Amino acid sequence: MLNRLLPKAFRRAVPDDAPPPPAPRPLFAVGDVHGMADLLDRTIQQIAARIRRDGLEDAAVIFLGDYIDRGPQSREVLDLLLKAPKRLGVETVFLHGNHEAFALRFLDRPKVPTRWLDFGGDATIESYGIDPYEYDTTLDGKAALSATLASAMDKEHLRFLHERLVTHYNEWPYFFSHAGIDPRLSPEDQPAQVLIHGMRGFRKLGGWEGGFVVHGHFATETPDFGPRRLGVDTEAYLSGVLTTAIFHGDAVDFIEVTERGG
Repeated sequence: MLNRLLPKAFRRAVPDDAPPPPAPRPLFAVGDVHGMADLLDRTIQQIAARIRRDGLEDAAVIFLGDYIDRGPQSREVLDLLLKAPKRLGVETVFLHGNHEAFALRFLDRPKVPTRWLDFGGDATIESYGIDPYEYDTTLDGKAALSATLASAMDKEHLRFLHERLVTHYNEWPYFFSHAGIDPRLSPEDQPAQVLIHGMRGFRKLGGWEGGFVVHGHFATETPDFGPRRLGVDTEAYLSGVLTTAIFHGDAVDFIEVTERGG
């Protein structure tokens, strides 16, 4: 059933000898959005339609983090995420990505040295109508830019970033985090640094025996199956493809939304 449900381009990556375990309930995992609001909007539409069509009222939808930066519509993305629970009508989880961590550090501790603007933060700032390059690069200049951004941001956006994000979601045997895990430690003992920013070697090490880790963070052309794990960051802001993995019973399926209307 697994290969039958997978688009042809994905089939070569599926680990035939160790397929994902049966899901305890329908689980949707949305890959890294990175400021691509149009793709996110259509993804939410398609997930909601699938939930209604198949009667999946017990589903959970997990957004894997990195909602902002790089793409041009970070402000619009946060608006869509705030409305997503009502549109989806099921449990909705927002994981904490490293780009959200960069943004929060810039907002909360602006005089701490940061390269957030070099990693796509400039696009987020521009989405709020601010030119980040009008401010000088000194610590005082960055503090002024941080204050301007905080004033321009909707209060709901700030509250979302500060209060709604979680480091992981455990629906055993499935475990969701933005950047993977440290398989040497139990699910309960995972450091936030690893869950949000990742650790060297995770993609080769994979998840725990008996479990399955679903993550974003590591950009790949197609969904990235590895040992007891799956990555679904298909680099939406460059590829124009936002991917959602669906785990339902013993099947894995994908929703692939593209700039060409997929």
